[in-house]
Formats: sequence, C-alpha cells, structure tokens
Amino acid sequence: MRSFLASLLMTVTPAALFAAPVETPAKVTSVILFPQGAQVTRIATVEGGQVLIPGLPDGTDISTLRVTGDGVAVGAVTLIDDRQPVAGQPDSPAVAEVRARVETLEQALAEKTDAIAQMRAGAGAARARADVLRGASTQNTPLAELENLARTVGEGVRAAEQEALTIEAQARDADAALKPDREALEQARQALAALEHPAKGSDTLLVEASGAGTLTITTFVADAGWSPAYDLRLDSGAGALALDRLVSVRQAAGEDWLGVDLTLSTARPSDRTDPSEIWPEQVRFGPPDAPRPMAEATGFRKADIAMMADAAVPEMQGETLTYRYPAAVDIRDGVEGLRLKLDTIDRPVSLRAEAVPLLDTTAYRMVEGTAGDEPLLPGPAALFVDGAMVGSAHLPMIAAGAEFRLGFGAIDGLTLKRVIPGASEGGRGLISRSNARVETVRITVENLTPRDWPLRVLDRVPYSEQDDLKVTYKADPAPTATDWKDKRGVLAWEFDLPAGGNRDITVETTLNWPAGQVLQ
Repeated sequence: MRSFLASLLMTVTPAALFAAPVETPAKVTSVILFPQGAQVTRIATVEGGQVLIPGLPDGTDISTLRVTGDGVAVGAVTLIDDRQPVAGQPDSPAVAEVRARVETLEQALAEKTDAIAQMRAGAGAARARADVLRGASTQNTPLAELENLARTVGEGVRAAEQEALTIEAQARDADAALKPDREALEQARQALAALEHPAKGSDTLLVEASGAGTLTITTFVADAGWSPAYDLRLDSGAGALALDRLVSVRQAAGEDWLGVDLTLSTARPSDRTDPSEIWPEQVRFGPPDAPRPMAEATGFRKADIAMMADAAVPEMQGETLTYRYPAAVDIRDGVEGLRLKLDTIDRPVSLRAEAVPLLDTTAYRMVEGTAGDEPLLPGPAALFVDGAMVGSAHLPMIAAGAEFRLGFGAIDGLTLKRVIPGASEGGRGLISRSNARVETVRITVENLTPRDWPLRVLDRVPYSEQDDLKVTYKADPAPTATDWKDKRGVLAWEFDLPAGGNRDITVETTLNWPAGQVLQ
C-alpha cells in the first residue's frame, strides 16, 4: 500500500496536489418529471482536478445526488451548502468569456468618452477666444478706426460663441448615443458578478475528477410535478372520439430550467413502495352490555384505524409509462400554468342516449368504447361534441384495453316523465295477519329531437335479502337486462326511439312481509 501511494505521488505534480479548485458551471440539460417530484440532469465539461460546480438549488438532497463521468474518473463528491472553498485560476470558460466582453465594452466606451471630451475641449477653446476678443483694449485706437475694430471684435465673439454652442450640441448628442454602450457594459458587469459570486441560497458541488470529459450530475427535486388534462372531441356522425392529451407542469426548485429535454413519467418515486401491513384479529366474548375499549365502541379496532390511514395514500395502477416531449421546454421557477400538448388518441366509440327517469327529466349522451394499448391517467377534461363545447368532467383512471363510459351532456329534446298512478297497501295496523304493498310506476320517454336515438332507460325495483320479505314485479315491456352492471334491482331497457316518437314503460312491484312487522 505504501509503495503504491509513493508511486502515485510521483506521477502527480505538487501544483496539482495543492491546486485550488476550478469553478465550472453545469447546465441543466434534461428533466424527468414525475406526478410529484423531478429528476434533474446537468452536464459540465471538466479537465480533471478539483472542480467546483456552483448553482445547485438550495437544499439539494445528497442521498439522491449522483455524479458520473464520461472520460472522467469521479472520486470524492462533496455537497457544500455554506462556506465555499476559494476557486483557483484560470477562470472557467464562461467567466473568461464574460470578463473579456466587459473589458472590450469598457475600452470601447472609454474611447468614445475621450472623443466627447475632446469635442467639449474645442468648445472651451472657442469660448476662450471669445473672452480674449471681449477683453481687447481700445485705448490707443484712433477714433476713425474704432468703429471697424468694434465690428471686427463683435463678429469674432459671435463666431466663437456660435462655434462653442455647435460643438456642445454635438457633444450632447454623442453622449446620449452612448446609452446602449453603457447599458451593455452594465449587463456584462452584472453577468460577471453573478458568475464570480453565485447568489446566496444555492448549493455547490466539489468533485475530485481525473481525466478530461464531461460530468453528469443528477439530483431529485421534490417541489415539482405534472398532471394530465384532456380535450375529448366527439364526432357523433362518425362514431369517433379524439382525446387530445395535455399536461400541466410546475416546478419550484429555485432555478429556471431553460431549453431542457423534458420526459414525463407516471412513476411515483415519492410515494410508498410497500403494501399495507396486516395485523392479527383478536375476537372475544362477554356479556352484551360489557364495556368495550373506545376504538371498539366506534366499530373500529386499532389495526382497522391504521389500515384506513394507509388506504388514504393514492397509488398508481398499471405499468409505468414515460412520454418524451418532442421540443426543448422552458420551465420557470415558481410559474404555474405551463400547459403542453402531448398527442391525440383516436378511438372508435358507440353513442347512445341514457335515461334515468327516477332522478332526471332529460336523457344524457353517453359514449362507450375501449382504451388502447396504454392507460389514460385521471385528470380534468373539456368535452366537445361536433366542435362545440358541451361541458367538463373528470376523466377516471382507465387501464389499457379497459372499457370506458363517458357522459357528453344532456340531450334537451329527449324528455322523461316518471309517475306513480296508484299505490295500495293491504292490511292496516301492526296487528294485521299479513302485510302487502303494490306500487305501479309508469315511465314515458319522448323524442323531440330531429334524429333517431338508440336509448337505454334505467330504473329500479326493491330487492330483499330476507326470506320472509317477498319482492316480485311485472314490467311491460320486459327489461333487456336485470341487475344492470351488477347493481341489485336495477333494470335496463334498450331500444331505438325515432325522431318525434315516444315509448311507455310500466312496472308493477309487489311486496309481501309477515304480519306484525313493518316495512323499513
């Protein structure tokens, strides 16, 4: 080990061993955005030695920090969130470029300022000449020549003053024209100061590297995410549904992500990764009025309460998917409402009207179809029918290949009426030997629209799980489905209703229960 260390020291110059770190900026190049959180990738070009990479967001988690090299062997990595080591020379390429620009702008501004100063010196010389003329003595001037002298002096003063005014006006115009130069110099100085003295509140990375190449720095940001949204466009004539998939993205990482490659992932690295823990169930017996622990008195045991708390955490179903956005994206820090369009999914669907006369007075437009090869994530959706917006809804989670049913608004011309023309109860009072109730319901559906509609009417009859409570019914016409969608007692009638047509449905329900009992 000692001989290896000695040979290593011999291959490294003393200056390299004790050189100050070189400050090198790293550019955010790509972001993988999760529903909650983001993985941010930066690239820095290095030439080995100690590299100081400023500008990481304040509070960067070292446990999620990863540094890899291409052509560079990465040694120790230190995340600094307070006092930073002094960066050595030479300057980083970015600092050297900005400093050279500052020097060039300073030199150009100085030359133009000197030229203006020379102009103003010429104006001063003209005024001095005018002052000399004003002070000229006329003591020994003959009276005959005095008038010509006065005229000559006056013209000389006037010409000198005019020359001074002209030069000063030119100098003012030249000075005003320097405004863009001064602004460019000030911006360059601010850029240099930002590179030389990174803003407080950011973290810095110190990397031991050998070789020349690039460093890839990956961090995880918790305060970021994306959520899906949809525009659902129904073509009722073609029986086709177009789903425009949109995403809303956000981030508050403390920095802007400009011109990054964006990937959207359905993975949830910030969520739980293991199933709920199941606890043993203890049973006990005792007198009916024996006191019970408070948790049991409410109907829940401690294990039940713990499992209910766990169940409140949402979990994704299905495979993890990623979506690569095709163009570079700017995602500014703390700015909400950036919406991007992913793509459009076209699916064939069937369209029918669905009526629930028990609760509604109009039928609703329903679309039924099957999802494609990838799931549709839950999110808000705007609904359009034949180009016109008809409402909004929340699209549920739809697994790949799963059937879906979506509502697309009311059909005002399909009117519903549900009446109970008569009801009777056999037997009166609790001492009756037997009780019975007969109820008749009549449903009328009328189509006042100019088109034919395939229609599904849903209604219900009571059901019983007690052997002594008998429920029977007669329907005219007979329903096409009973216990519809596995809902006990729900009946469905499916038929075509032509424009201007109507249809009546009658249901008579009979309930019988033992004497001395009441119907609840």
